[in-house]
Amino acid sequence: MDGDRPLRVRELVASPALRDAALLAGEAGLDAVVVDAVLCMRLRDDGPPRHGDVVVFEASAIGEHRYQIDMAIRTIAEAGAVGLIITNPGFDLGEGVQRLANRFGVPLLALADTDAMALTLRLRAQLWAADVEQAASVASLLDSFSQRRLTTVESVLDVIADLSAARVCLIGQDRSLVAGDAIEIGERRLSSGGVYLVDHASDAALHSTEIVLAPGEGADYWLVGESLGSEGGQRLLRSLLQIGAWYLTALLASVRVRAESDARRRIAVLNELLATSDLHEHDIQNQMLALGWSPAGWNTGLHIKLQGADTARIIDLHAEVRERLREAGLDGPLVERNDGWSGWVTESAEPAVESYASIVQRLGDVLEEFVSVHSGLQAHAGIGRPYPNLRGLRTSLTEAHEAALIANARSDALSAAAHIDQLGVQRVLMGWFSSEDFARYARSILEPILDLDDDHELLRTLEVYLDASCSITDTAQRLLVHRNTVPNRIRRIVEVLGVNLDDPETRLSLQLACRVLRINRHPDRTMQNALL
Repeated sequence: MDGDRPLRVRELVASPALRDAALLAGEAGLDAVVVDAVLCMRLRDDGPPRHGDVVVFEASAIGEHRYQIDMAIRTIAEAGAVGLIITNPGFDLGEGVQRLANRFGVPLLALADTDAMALTLRLRAQLWAADVEQAASVASLLDSFSQRRLTTVESVLDVIADLSAARVCLIGQDRSLVAGDAIEIGERRLSSGGVYLVDHASDAALHSTEIVLAPGEGADYWLVGESLGSEGGQRLLRSLLQIGAWYLTALLASVRVRAESDARRRIAVLNELLATSDLHEHDIQNQMLALGWSPAGWNTGLHIKLQGADTARIIDLHAEVRERLREAGLDGPLVERNDGWSGWVTESAEPAVESYASIVQRLGDVLEEFVSVHSGLQAHAGIGRPYPNLRGLRTSLTEAHEAALIANARSDALSAAAHIDQLGVQRVLMGWFSSEDFARYARSILEPILDLDDDHELLRTLEVYLDASCSITDTAQRLLVHRNTVPNRIRRIVEVLGVNLDDPETRLSLQLACRVLRINRHPDRTMQNALL
């Protein structure tokens, strides 16, 4: 038997042997204890199964004598057996059979295209020799690895899921699904510090193990499994996930190395394009053509400024972002940058001015969907005007980065997109915002609260309060705090700064100072430094 704890029917149903079986009825009996599995061609009153047996009933030869299934259910219930597995019925069991199984509380399963004898032996092995079953599954996984048959993340997850009869997936740093069957993590814990973790907070045990691609860094991914199986089934899942994690670490590391190499090629070409106005067009065109890019036509530059991710994460998310843009009709090159991505779309003719609103809307929708599935990230994008050929592309990319910087500075939302022509006077102010003189001015007038506000709680409250036109209700909603918290913080800010917020000029000065400090908290304070 599986350890010292008895095996329940529901755990047997969740086992790999019954992965393809359909539970038709009798859920009330799923918590009964299983003693053995037996194979029967026909159940008779003079030879009933024993108490605790799960009966495998081969139905391929019963023909029109379907009443035998009704008799089997009654016989099982009277004998104290705990389940009936119908193999190869070849016909619909019907509602009458299901009602009878529900009436007696006999779990009823159906399984087609199955060798009943082999199934029975496998179930008995799970009951009486779980370690042997586990060893066979582990050997099968290792054999797949050794023969290099598994070359994608999806194929590795499929094999582990098939061998363990569990749901298995790979999730990223923000718990978003990367591959496999989606598993709701909720408040359940994930492994940390290299320790394998099983969380039993719900009926299904949640297994997780970290995947770290660079030694000494935090987890890049988690390999996760969820199982209702027995103790033996849980041990099997643990073994398969641990072995799978080692294999996936090597696989994902090689994928990242290739991605970083490709990214360096793209970045090198884009940097050469952006570094100087004296373009060596022929050389750059050849390099672009080698990457499958063509600047011929009217190019509209895009820049997506990403917050909450390091360079490795930007590279990992590159393919996803490019696919999202393609699906939105923004298909073109996309290049990893230190703060996000730069890209462009090319059209054969000059786009109409009326099309600007459409591209802003589509890009905004892409970013909103993107940040909704990646917690902790913010994405703000800018769009340049369309210009022809290489020189025009450089100009449009410069405008796009400027627009992204302003979109990020002016928006409290997790995502936003703006066209350079929408920004008007904000572009003039941006030159002042990014100057050293105004940066010193902003810090000097806000220094009293900066000195005692390590977590920027007061500064953030002041900024949101001013942006919300001094509305306490709106400020509380944006900060997700109680309404009474806002006036308390504002009173403290007023006392510390010694200002009068009833004065419009004072409010404007403080609002501009908050904005420039937000810009200067990011490494790409000047657009030129960020582009080169």
